[in-house]
Amino acid sequence: MRMSEAYAGAVAGLVPVVLLVITVEIAGNRSYMQGLFAEMGRPVALARSLARRERLTRQQAERARQAAEDLARGMRNVLALLGYLLVSVIVAGALFDAELRALQWLASPQQGADEADARFCFYALAVAFARIVIGPVINILHPLVEGTKRLLPGVIPLVRLSRLTARTNEEQQADTA
Repeated sequence: MRMSEAYAGAVAGLVPVVLLVITVEIAGNRSYMQGLFAEMGRPVALARSLARRERLTRQQAERARQAAEDLARGMRNVLALLGYLLVSVIVAGALFDAELRALQWLASPQQGADEADARFCFYALAVAFARIVIGPVINILHPLVEGTKRLLPGVIPLVRLSRLTARTNEEQQADTA
């Protein structure tokens, strides 16, 4: 892999577009982050309130347990979001470096076939493209997994209820016949 004028020009033109896509996606996560912290505010307030007491009733202990679970889930989500943002910052830094390398190569009067810069630009863009695809996939998978966790326990009762309803209908039809 060697740097050429066409390759450096493509890198120099492509990097700002990829950076813009990543930046827009990060900005889109702002409302998710605000909602996440707002959602964590309720269990925090409850935990602070209950922690001041000497003893807890069973109901308060159950509420405290639920608040602790909610906080743990919220913290996992915050850490995942921070990791996601850290990866985005690293990718953006690599893209910025690739852009500078391509522009410097184009501006150089003695353009040589710089393999190291060409390879760096290639890998920086490859990682950035992967990041652009992986980001939305993670955004889709997260609510899908959370929703599945909530719905899955209801599948067996739903099947049982369906069978019970069918049996009840059959019994009522037999009684009227």
